[in-house]
Amino acid sequence: MNFTQNHLHFRSEDPDSAAKFYCDNFGAVIASERPLSTTKSITLEMNGQTLMTISGRAEGEDPVPGSTEPRYGLDHFGFEVDDMEGAAAQFRANGVHMICEPWTMPSGSMVAFIEAPDHVSVEIIQRPKA
Repeated sequence: MNFTQNHLHFRSEDPDSAAKFYCDNFGAVIASERPLSTTKSITLEMNGQTLMTISGRAEGEDPVPGSTEPRYGLDHFGFEVDDMEGAAAQFRANGVHMICEPWTMPSGSMVAFIEAPDHVSVEIIQRPKA
């Protein structure tokens, strides 16, 4: 049996705005849009690979609000960057809420957390140069 990662699926109050956020801040591109039940599904790619699917609330659904608070289950997901200060400046210029400003861990990695649409917590990490 062989498994490969297929996608992350995000439910959003505003799928178009959520997709724009990931395009504007991480360089993702919209690979496809299609109907999904009574809403739409947007697939984003980054560097030629599927990044995520974003869909809205379908008729009859009542999604639970997201939270950036630590939690069991999926707490956050992360992106690696080669210029933390540049990334943080870009996020600030784009009005992105910084949950945690960049700081250096004992390992030498720099870490920050931002809030994406629908209260999704995203870790940004810059590993030390070898």
